[in-house]
Amino acid sequence: MKKPQTVTLFLFDDFQLLDAFGPLQMFGLLPDLYHTQTISVDGKAILSQQHVSITPQLSFSDTFSSDILLIPGGNGIKSVIDDPKVLFWLKRIAPIQELICSVCTGSALLANAGLLNYCQATTNKKQFHWVKELGHHVDWQSSARWVRDSNIFTASGCSSGLDMALAIIAYQFGENVARKVAVEAEYLWQNDPDDDPFAPLHIVK
Repeated sequence: MKKPQTVTLFLFDDFQLLDAFGPLQMFGLLPDLYHTQTISVDGKAILSQQHVSITPQLSFSDTFSSDILLIPGGNGIKSVIDDPKVLFWLKRIAPIQELICSVCTGSALLANAGLLNYCQATTNKKQFHWVKELGHHVDWQSSARWVRDSNIFTASGCSSGLDMALAIIAYQFGENVARKVAVEAEYLWQNDPDDDPFAPLHIVK
Protein backbone atom coordinates (compact mmCIF):
# COMPACT_ATOMS: atom_id res chain seq x y z
CA MET A 1 0.00 0.00 0.00
CA LYS A 2 1.26 3.48 -0.88
CA LYS A 3 2.38 5.43 2.17
CA PRO A 4 0.29 8.45 3.20
CA GLN A 5 1.16 11.86 1.80
CA THR A 6 2.60 14.25 4.33
CA VAL A 7 0.86 17.59 4.79
CA THR A 8 3.19 20.17 6.34
CA LEU A 9 1.59 23.17 8.05
CA PHE A 10 3.81 26.24 8.44
CA LEU A 11 3.11 28.14 11.66
CA PHE A 12 4.07 31.66 12.69
CA ASP A 13 3.02 33.95 15.53
CA ASP A 14 -0.48 35.44 15.11
CA PHE A 15 -1.62 32.82 12.60
CA GLN A 16 -5.36 32.22 12.24
CA LEU A 17 -6.45 28.97 13.94
CA LEU A 18 -9.24 28.05 11.52
CA ASP A 19 -7.01 28.68 8.49
CA ALA A 20 -4.55 26.16 9.83
CA PHE A 21 -6.44 23.46 11.64
CA GLY A 22 -9.66 23.43 9.62
CA PRO A 23 -7.85 21.88 6.64
CA LEU A 24 -5.78 19.59 8.89
CA GLN A 25 -9.02 18.24 10.38
CA MET A 26 -10.21 17.22 6.91
CA PHE A 27 -6.91 15.62 5.92
CA GLY A 28 -6.67 13.97 9.34
CA LEU A 29 -9.93 12.09 8.77
CA LEU A 30 -8.09 10.05 6.11
CA PRO A 31 -5.09 8.69 8.06
CA ASP A 32 -4.39 6.05 5.41
CA LEU A 33 -4.00 8.80 2.81
CA TYR A 34 -2.58 11.77 4.73
CA HIS A 35 -0.12 12.33 7.55
CA THR A 36 0.00 15.82 9.07
CA GLN A 37 2.87 17.72 10.70
CA THR A 38 3.62 21.26 11.84
CA ILE A 39 6.74 23.39 11.37
CA SER A 40 8.00 26.85 12.31
CA VAL A 41 11.25 28.70 11.87
CA ASP A 42 12.77 27.59 15.17
CA GLY A 43 10.34 24.95 16.48
CA LYS A 44 9.50 27.02 19.55
CA ALA A 45 5.94 27.55 20.81
CA ILE A 46 3.80 29.70 18.53
CA LEU A 47 0.93 31.89 19.74
CA SER A 48 -2.06 32.01 17.41
CA GLN A 49 -4.14 35.11 16.74
CA GLN A 50 -6.67 33.62 19.17
CA HIS A 51 -3.97 33.33 21.89
CA VAL A 52 -3.74 29.53 21.70
CA SER A 53 -0.19 28.25 22.09
CA ILE A 54 0.99 25.54 19.71
CA THR A 55 4.37 23.81 19.81
CA PRO A 56 5.37 22.79 16.26
CA GLN A 57 6.82 19.35 15.69
CA LEU A 58 9.60 20.59 13.42
CA SER A 59 11.89 23.54 12.75
CA PHE A 60 13.63 24.69 9.57
CA SER A 61 16.83 23.01 10.76
CA ASP A 62 15.19 19.56 10.87
CA THR A 63 15.33 17.04 8.06
CA PHE A 64 11.85 15.92 7.03
CA SER A 65 9.78 14.82 4.04
CA SER A 66 6.72 16.65 2.78
CA ASP A 67 4.27 16.28 -0.10
CA ILE A 68 1.75 19.06 0.53
CA LEU A 69 2.64 22.45 1.98
CA LEU A 70 -0.07 24.47 3.74
CA ILE A 71 0.31 28.19 4.53
CA PRO A 72 -2.38 29.77 6.74
CA GLY A 73 -3.12 33.47 7.06
CA GLY A 74 -3.59 35.71 10.05
CA ASN A 75 -2.37 39.06 11.36
CA GLY A 76 1.15 37.69 11.66
CA ILE A 77 1.56 37.06 7.95
CA LYS A 78 2.86 40.62 7.43
CA SER A 79 5.72 39.82 9.79
CA VAL A 80 6.90 36.81 7.79
CA ILE A 81 6.32 37.75 4.14
CA ASP A 82 9.62 39.68 4.06
CA ASP A 83 11.56 37.41 6.43
CA PRO A 84 14.66 36.20 4.52
CA LYS A 85 14.74 32.87 6.41
CA VAL A 86 11.11 32.14 5.57
CA LEU A 87 11.43 33.16 1.92
CA PHE A 88 14.62 31.14 1.45
CA TRP A 89 13.04 28.06 3.05
CA LEU A 90 9.85 28.42 1.04
CA LYS A 91 11.68 28.79 -2.27
CA ARG A 92 13.78 25.73 -1.42
CA ILE A 93 10.95 23.45 -0.33
CA ALA A 94 8.22 24.51 -2.77
CA PRO A 95 9.66 22.84 -5.90
CA ILE A 96 9.63 19.42 -4.25
CA GLN A 97 6.01 19.58 -3.09
CA GLU A 98 3.29 17.72 -4.94
CA LEU A 99 0.83 20.45 -3.93
CA ILE A 100 1.18 23.92 -2.42
CA CYS A 101 -1.85 25.49 -0.76
CA SER A 102 -2.72 28.58 1.23
CA VAL A 103 -5.70 29.90 3.13
CA CYS A 104 -6.66 33.54 3.54
CA THR A 105 -3.63 35.86 3.46
CA GLY A 106 -1.30 32.88 3.33
CA SER A 107 -1.30 33.55 -0.40
CA ALA A 108 0.54 36.82 0.34
CA LEU A 109 3.57 34.79 1.41
CA LEU A 110 3.36 32.59 -1.69
CA ALA A 111 3.10 35.71 -3.85
CA ASN A 112 6.02 37.45 -2.18
CA ALA A 113 8.15 34.35 -2.71
CA GLY A 114 7.36 34.47 -6.42
CA LEU A 115 5.40 31.21 -6.35
CA LEU A 116 2.23 32.76 -7.79
CA ASN A 117 3.83 34.63 -10.67
CA TYR A 118 1.69 34.30 -13.81
CA CYS A 119 -0.83 32.18 -11.87
CA GLN A 120 -4.45 32.62 -10.90
CA ALA A 121 -4.97 32.91 -7.15
CA THR A 122 -7.26 34.30 -4.48
CA THR A 123 -7.08 35.52 -0.90
CA ASN A 124 -9.19 36.91 1.94
CA LYS A 125 -11.41 39.55 0.36
CA LYS A 126 -11.10 41.82 3.41
CA GLN A 127 -7.37 41.98 2.67
CA PHE A 128 -7.65 41.86 -1.11
CA HIS A 129 -6.39 45.36 -1.84
CA TRP A 130 -2.94 44.99 -0.30
CA VAL A 131 -2.39 41.33 -1.15
CA LYS A 132 -3.11 41.90 -4.85
CA GLU A 133 -0.09 44.23 -5.03
CA LEU A 134 2.26 41.33 -4.27
CA GLY A 135 3.88 38.99 -6.75
CA HIS A 136 4.45 39.52 -10.46
CA HIS A 137 1.58 39.27 -12.93
CA VAL A 138 -0.61 37.31 -10.48
CA ASP A 139 -4.16 37.01 -11.77
CA TRP A 140 -5.92 37.69 -8.47
CA GLN A 141 -9.53 36.48 -8.43
CA SER A 142 -11.75 38.94 -6.55
CA SER A 143 -14.60 36.45 -6.29
CA ALA A 144 -13.60 32.83 -5.67
CA ARG A 145 -13.99 30.43 -2.78
CA TRP A 146 -10.75 28.79 -3.83
CA VAL A 147 -8.61 28.64 -6.97
CA ARG A 148 -6.48 25.85 -8.39
CA ASP A 149 -3.72 26.70 -10.85
CA SER A 150 -1.62 23.67 -11.73
CA ASN A 151 -0.44 22.28 -8.36
CA ILE A 152 -1.23 25.41 -6.35
CA PHE A 153 -4.48 25.86 -4.41
CA THR A 154 -5.32 29.21 -2.81
CA ALA A 155 -8.42 29.74 -0.67
CA SER A 156 -10.31 32.84 0.40
CA GLY A 157 -10.95 33.61 4.09
CA CYS A 158 -10.91 31.30 7.12
CA SER A 159 -13.56 28.59 6.60
CA SER A 160 -12.84 28.41 2.87
CA GLY A 161 -9.79 26.37 3.86
CA LEU A 162 -12.08 23.49 4.75
CA ASP A 163 -13.69 23.67 1.32
CA MET A 164 -10.26 23.82 -0.31
CA ALA A 165 -8.99 20.82 1.65
CA LEU A 166 -11.99 18.81 0.52
CA ALA A 167 -11.35 20.00 -3.04
CA ILE A 168 -7.77 18.75 -2.77
CA ILE A 169 -9.02 15.38 -1.52
CA ALA A 170 -11.47 15.26 -4.43
CA TYR A 171 -8.70 16.27 -6.87
CA GLN A 172 -6.45 13.48 -5.63
CA PHE A 173 -8.87 10.71 -4.72
CA GLY A 174 -12.27 11.55 -6.20
CA GLU A 175 -15.34 13.48 -5.14
CA ASN A 176 -16.93 10.51 -3.38
CA VAL A 177 -14.01 10.31 -0.96
CA ALA A 178 -14.24 14.04 -0.28
CA ARG A 179 -17.98 13.86 0.32
CA LYS A 180 -17.51 11.02 2.81
CA VAL A 181 -14.98 13.13 4.71
CA ALA A 182 -17.41 16.07 4.77
CA VAL A 183 -20.12 13.81 6.16
CA GLU A 184 -17.73 12.41 8.77
CA ALA A 185 -16.91 15.98 9.84
CA GLU A 186 -20.62 16.94 9.71
CA TYR A 187 -19.63 19.79 7.42
CA LEU A 188 -21.66 21.17 4.50
CA TRP A 189 -19.04 21.27 1.77
CA GLN A 190 -19.30 24.29 -0.48
CA ASN A 191 -17.86 22.52 -3.51
CA ASP A 192 -18.23 25.23 -6.16
CA PRO A 193 -14.94 27.19 -6.26
CA ASP A 194 -16.64 30.11 -7.99
CA ASP A 195 -19.35 30.53 -5.35
CA ASP A 196 -17.88 33.12 -3.00
CA PRO A 197 -20.79 34.41 -0.89
CA PHE A 198 -18.57 36.66 1.22
CA ALA A 199 -16.90 38.58 -1.60
CA PRO A 200 -19.91 40.93 -2.08
CA LEU A 201 -19.69 41.90 1.60
CA HIS A 202 -16.32 43.54 1.00
CA ILE A 203 -15.27 46.21 -1.43
CA VAL A 204 -13.45 44.35 -4.19
CA LYS A 205 -12.93 45.17 -7.81
